[in-house]
Amino acid sequence: TSLYQSLRARGLSQHIAWRASFAIVPAPILIVVGALTLMFGRDHPAGKWSERHNVPAAEIASEEAHPTNDDYDEKLDDKKKQDTSVTVHPVQVATIDVAVNKRLTLKTAVNILTNSLTWLPALAYLTTFGVELAIDSQMANVLFGLYSKTIPGFTQTTAGYYTSIFGFLNLVTRPLGGYFGDLLYRTYGTRGKKLFTLFCGLIMGAALIVGGFYIQDHRTPSNAPSLATVMGVFSLAITFSEF
Repeated sequence: TSLYQSLRARGLSQHIAWRASFAIVPAPILIVVGALTLMFGRDHPAGKWSERHNVPAAEIASEEAHPTNDDYDEKLDDKKKQDTSVTVHPVQVATIDVAVNKRLTLKTAVNILTNSLTWLPALAYLTTFGVELAIDSQMANVLFGLYSKTIPGFTQTTAGYYTSIFGFLNLVTRPLGGYFGDLLYRTYGTRGKKLFTLFCGLIMGAALIVGGFYIQDHRTPSNAPSLATVMGVFSLAITFSEF
């Protein structure tokens, strides 16, 4: 928004300034991140995506230097080698699950779509990041409709500045959410992360409901809602949606 205003002040039309803003900031960032991912990222743990079925799971673990069940200490002190005995324990044979590429059929597609492991993550993403995107796309219009007539100088651009706060919260909330999730996983395992996700969802939903009722009860110019309250309530919802 600031770049857009700067370009407008330099004489560019709304049509050109808006498109130039995307070309100057977001586009180079996306290109750089994509290039870094292409150069330093891996398609999957075994390397190239095209070779994902060629390397057995045991070889992957060996290449990644993961410990296996038949590891034992063979490092002996040279001075005490004659006085040291090595005991080799029998190894338990375990079945290794290796991915198998199957042809996509109608039955396979139905099984995939009806599997909870497929639609539950999508539903969780829809109700978290999807909610944030919905708020980001409409909050500027909501703020402008609420305060353009009650706060002098409150323009559409001002509303955009306030709405951009929700986007900047990602810089803090997303890393913290991952960090808290890792801490909970160490102590409580997967169940702890699930409960944490549900807790964040409940807080997000409650904040959205409270914010909606608050705005609905303060629609008249003589009883306008507090800008600080609106921003605080919806920032709380955005924070827990990003966790």
